[in-house]
Amino acid sequence: MNWPTRTAFFFTFSLFAFFSCEEPGEIGLDIDNTKLGTAFTDTLTVKASTILAADSIVARNRGYLLTGSFSNANFGTVSAKSFLEVGITSGAAFEDAANARIDSTVLVLDYNESFGDTTQNLTVNVHKLQQGFRDDVTYFINSTLPHESAVIGSATFKPTPRKTIRKVLTNTTVNASIPVRIRLTPAFGAEMLAQSGKTALSNPTEFLKFLPGIALTGGNNAKSALGFTFSDSTYFKIYYTAGNKKLQYNFIISSTNNRFSQLAADRSNSPLAVLQKPGDSISAVNTGNTAFMQESVGIKTKLTFPYLNKFKQALGSVAINRAELVIPVKSAAAFPPSPYLYLFETNKSNRIVRQNGVPVGVPANGSSLAGFSQPAAAAYSTTTQTYTVNITAYLQAVLYNSRVNGRLVQNHGLILSPAATAQLTSLEALSMQSLNQTLINLAPNTPIKLRVYYSTNQ
Repeated sequence: MNWPTRTAFFFTFSLFAFFSCEEPGEIGLDIDNTKLGTAFTDTLTVKASTILAADSIVARNRGYLLTGSFSNANFGTVSAKSFLEVGITSGAAFEDAANARIDSTVLVLDYNESFGDTTQNLTVNVHKLQQGFRDDVTYFINSTLPHESAVIGSATFKPTPRKTIRKVLTNTTVNASIPVRIRLTPAFGAEMLAQSGKTALSNPTEFLKFLPGIALTGGNNAKSALGFTFSDSTYFKIYYTAGNKKLQYNFIISSTNNRFSQLAADRSNSPLAVLQKPGDSISAVNTGNTAFMQESVGIKTKLTFPYLNKFKQALGSVAINRAELVIPVKSAAAFPPSPYLYLFETNKSNRIVRQNGVPVGVPANGSSLAGFSQPAAAAYSTTTQTYTVNITAYLQAVLYNSRVNGRLVQNHGLILSPAATAQLTSLEALSMQSLNQTLINLAPNTPIKLRVYYSTNQ
């Protein structure tokens, strides 16, 4: 609805004393009725806190293979290890196996994500899994699979994230990482060769009984973590010679293989040390006017709008023509912010609201809240160093205590959940992403803005 606008002078005056008593860094309320033909305000109070969400974050077949460990003063330490199935092609066998000899076995892993200090050496180890994936199990970030302590391959190197290289075939310059080449032990290659012509190499199912998969772990002194990806540069091969012929045996490694990453966070020496269990929170006022977000480990930001009811009471019947949040980010060259964030409705316990088991997100472009399973993805702007997202339908529903599919939309705030990709469902957005870290800036001179264009009924 676009009702005629009436002056909001009395509203500003009547609330002047109230807002002049706010805590430092909060936003008061002022009205400018000269913009877009409707009244406008961008000074409604927005409060922020950092919360720890539930640890049941789905990791199976999500994101990259995260491996390593890194630390900083803001978030503490995050450690990662990955588990991966390795496949074979049905019926594939070593040629002339009786006369073959193994030359080398290599696992090459491409990556396009890095975190921490990449000027220091990182060691990546390969282990055999002792137990395979189960189809009836959901693997979370705190799940694990047993693996042998023995290392069957290892590489120590300095990561080269996004190094500029020239592609010979296309003669174009692109940003790409140099894949990690891990040479496996001769014993592993010989063990594979010994299975030629036997059941283990007859089909993928039998092979998984022989080799359930591999685990990737970082060295004890890791200062960085990498996200290994499934590109054309990622492969697992045995090079061998049979007679006078140089041959290869190819294992299958792709995004269709079962996989997950196990993540562990130690925040004991960080501003977030008080976050011990799901639902715990700490106000941005107590963390240097900063709120925190980190993908995949449950660190999210909660926003609340404590004076919306007074906004409505002062104006009477009000129609929200447009409402958007503008969220400023602190610059941190050491760890760029998440490319996207998603908004979810929350309750008093800092838990994300669910309807029929589905997390309730704020839909894209301010559309009907009935589309909560397809939440809006607010993209980070490197130009303005902000996220901007439309919350028109949500704000209107809160002001009028609306019900959506029988669910009452209440003013308990919104949770900002960081993500590495766009166009995710609400379930996908809350699953494992990457390890990007974001600092929300709540300094008095750069507050979060809630821009509201509205009309009132005279």
